[in-house]
Amino acid sequence: MIPSFHELMRCSSSVLKNAPPGNENIQDDNTATCSGRGDCLNGTCLCEIRYSGDECTGFNLPYHAGISSVFYFVALISLIQLLICIVAEYQRLKQPSILRACRITTQKLLYFVIFIAALVRGAYFTTPEALQPGWAVTLMSAYYPLLMTCSSLVVCLWAEIFHLRDVRWEKSQFLSKSFLGFLAFNLFLYSLFGAEVFSSLLLPEKHQTYAHIFNGFYAALLLIVVVFFLIYGVEVFFKLRGGFIYDQTGKLLRPGDTIVNASQLHQSRLGLLSQAIMLIIIVGFLTSETLGDFWKKKVPVYSRNWHDIVFRLVEIGVALWFPCCLWNSMAPEQLWILNPRKLLSRQIDPSIPTTSSETKTLSPEEGQSFLTKKDCWICYDSDKIEPLIQPCKCTGDVSSVHHECLRRWLVESCSTSDQVLSCKVCGSPYEIERAKKLDWEKGFTVQHWAKTIILVTLMCIAGACAWMVIQLYNDPMIRILTIGTAVLIGYVCIKLLGENTVVAYQRAKVSSINIVTNVEATEKLHTICEDVG
Repeated sequence: MIPSFHELMRCSSSVLKNAPPGNENIQDDNTATCSGRGDCLNGTCLCEIRYSGDECTGFNLPYHAGISSVFYFVALISLIQLLICIVAEYQRLKQPSILRACRITTQKLLYFVIFIAALVRGAYFTTPEALQPGWAVTLMSAYYPLLMTCSSLVVCLWAEIFHLRDVRWEKSQFLSKSFLGFLAFNLFLYSLFGAEVFSSLLLPEKHQTYAHIFNGFYAALLLIVVVFFLIYGVEVFFKLRGGFIYDQTGKLLRPGDTIVNASQLHQSRLGLLSQAIMLIIIVGFLTSETLGDFWKKKVPVYSRNWHDIVFRLVEIGVALWFPCCLWNSMAPEQLWILNPRKLLSRQIDPSIPTTSSETKTLSPEEGQSFLTKKDCWICYDSDKIEPLIQPCKCTGDVSSVHHECLRRWLVESCSTSDQVLSCKVCGSPYEIERAKKLDWEKGFTVQHWAKTIILVTLMCIAGACAWMVIQLYNDPMIRILTIGTAVLIGYVCIKLLGENTVVAYQRAKVSSINIVTNVEATEKLHTICEDVG
């Protein structure tokens, strides 16, 4: 509704009445329209939700405090979950190490990115725009690249789960085959955000115009992420059944006797669907912000306020979805969103007759062996068909392990030296058989090549910067310091490159070994597994 001329005059009179002495003659269009932050309705300024006061010159404290408090709460929850996840992994390690407990996994990265995103958005709404420094305007846009990082990470993880079903996921890990795609997408994304920050610092007076353009880019990139989220989300939606099979009677379930917790199943599917809808809504809101100059002043302030409120609620909902789905920080294997065994669990057809070995009941002796059986101290997966081995002199909970799990653990823990492969607890060396052909694929991984590229790039940048400084300055002292710094950086990079290559070689060599174990212990453990199965 467009205010009439008399209403505008009443708004203007109200402004002039409250104007400081000596400024009674100020009559500009901005004042007559409530400082450009609201509409004049029946002679009263109806402000946009961010502002308050008779002339919409103040800021709405409850709005800013409420939005910032919610985002700070989400950031706190994510930080607590991250710390719990690190502590739980530290306690599960056979040889506890803080550095190994803090290794990057999909779950930890999601916690960390959501923590940063919620913290940045909360900091933006802590103070009004008028009191913020010039660089703080970019905090508004920083939320969307971080949000797309989380969504693209989940999409890449699901892509590996559905396309690389031969990949073993005994414990939480980071991306493997899709890492380069994830890295390339985020490199372009944050380069775009860096361009926005640079433009806001270089041309602050035109930042509002540039912000609309960058919002359009973010909307296009988020739309791409949403499309892939929907593609794999549909598969997750229909294959989620395996994640909520449980036994209400407390007895060992037989094939065909599985019971599904329908409540948790439907809740998870509803959460998956709601996240996809909220991401689509954010795409629409970002598009509307891009075209804001064409429609915002043509709609009443009520509509603009509802637009702003719904936008903030959806942003909070998208951020809150990740800590809610990753609620179990201590046992990540129970999270369906990250565990392929939950998504790709084999669905057994009850119409297929079972064999006698599958349907037999356990005798008291077999039941006792089931209660005293050992679990793999690495993966704790009692459903794995692979028999357990006892490669060292350890006893108790750390005595049994799967051959493939132990070999993978040795690959991950191998050092730069050609060390003797031995148990870190009892110290007894493993008896191994080395193959003639090394497994180069597992040695020279994506992470190895990424480190190599980073180190080579750093060397090139150091050399280029040194050359530029030498060309610009004639002072011998500056040139000597520049050359010395470049040489030092080059030396460190070359040393790290050498260590990285040696580690890759050691990984390839350890990946090709075969661990020889005590035959009697192996047969005993194998018999237990067969009795239980």
